[in-house]
Amino acid sequence: MESVPRAGVGRLNSDTPEFGGTRLAFDAIVLAGGRSSRLGGYPKPRLVYEGVTLLDRALGAVSAARRVAVVGPEPGSGESPHPCVVFTLEEPRFAGPLAALAAGVAALAEWRGAPEWVAVLAADLPRADEALAPLLRAVAAGVSSEALIAEDAGGRQQPLLALYRRGPLERALATLTDDGGLADRPLRHLVARLTVQSLRLPPGVTDDVDTWPAAERWGIRRPEGPGAPSEPEEPTMSETAPGADQGTPPASDAQDEILRAWCAELIEALELGGLEVDIDAVLGLAGVAAHAVVRPAAPLTTFLAAYAAGLAAGRGQAGETAAMESAMDVARRLAKARAAQAGTGE
Repeated sequence: MESVPRAGVGRLNSDTPEFGGTRLAFDAIVLAGGRSSRLGGYPKPRLVYEGVTLLDRALGAVSAARRVAVVGPEPGSGESPHPCVVFTLEEPRFAGPLAALAAGVAALAEWRGAPEWVAVLAADLPRADEALAPLLRAVAAGVSSEALIAEDAGGRQQPLLALYRRGPLERALATLTDDGGLADRPLRHLVARLTVQSLRLPPGVTDDVDTWPAAERWGIRRPEGPGAPSEPEEPTMSETAPGADQGTPPASDAQDEILRAWCAELIEALELGGLEVDIDAVLGLAGVAAHAVVRPAAPLTTFLAAYAAGLAAGRGQAGETAAMESAMDVARRLAKARAAQAGTGE
C-alpha cells in the first residue's frame, strides 16, 4: 500500500475551503449512531469536550463540505454549525458502521450535484478537526487512489477517518449489498474493494472515546442522569492484563500491541479472515467473570460465549457481530447477577 507524503496538521473552519492552494469540493458523512454500550448507553456524540459536544466538533471539522449527512439521531435542541446538513438513520438500526455509511451515501444522493470526494468521520473524536485536516490537504495536493485512509500512530487503518471517491465508494457498497448485505459486516470488506493510500497521523489525534475511563482521560465529565453508569466499569485491556488484580501496574502500550498482534495472528491461523474482535470488550467480560465467580471462570466464560455466538451465526440466527454482542451480554448479565447474589448473601 502506497503512503501519501506526510501532510501538515491544520485547523479548518467555514472560511477556509482551500487546502494546499487548491479548492477542494467534497461532501461529508458523520457517523453519530451506535448503541454506546460501553458508555452505559449514553450517546457519544453528546459528550462535551472543552465546552463543545463531540458531534459539533465533527461538524466543525467538515464545515468546508458542500453538504453533510449525519447518520444518527437528530439532536433535540441547538443549531447545527453547518448550514447544509441532513440527519438520517441506517436500516435496520444498529446494523453496524458499514450500513450506516451506506445510509449516509444514500442521503447525500438526494441532493443535486456530486463532488468527487466524500469525507467520512466518526463523531467520537475529541480532536476531529486536527484528524481530518491532513487528509483534506493531502487529497487537495493530489491523490491517485480511490480512498485516502488515516492511520493511527500504531499503523492501524481508520476507515471511519477517511476520504473516498464517490463513484468507487458507491459501486463497492452496491457490490457488498448484493453479496450478502451490509448489516454487521466489517469495514475491511469495503476497504478491500478499493485502491487505498494511507496517511499516518500524529500520536493521539485519532484517539476516540469508547469508555468512561477514556472519556475522563480527555477531561470529559460523566453526565448526571440517564446514561451515567451506576455500577463499576468493566476492566479494559490494561486492567485485565496478567497481574492487574494483584496490585501490579496495568499493561503498557507495548503489551497492548502484543495482544493485538497475537489476536491478528490467531485470526489468520484459524482462517477467520474478516473477523473484527473488540479486545477490550472480550477482556472486560473475562474480568467480570473472574471477579464475580472465580479467576478460572474468565477463559471458560469467553470460550462459551464465543462458541454460542459461532453457533448462532452459523445457523443464520444473527450476523457475526450481533451474535457475539448478544452472547457476551448474556454472559455479562449472568456474572453480574451472580456477584449481586453473593453480595447480598443470597
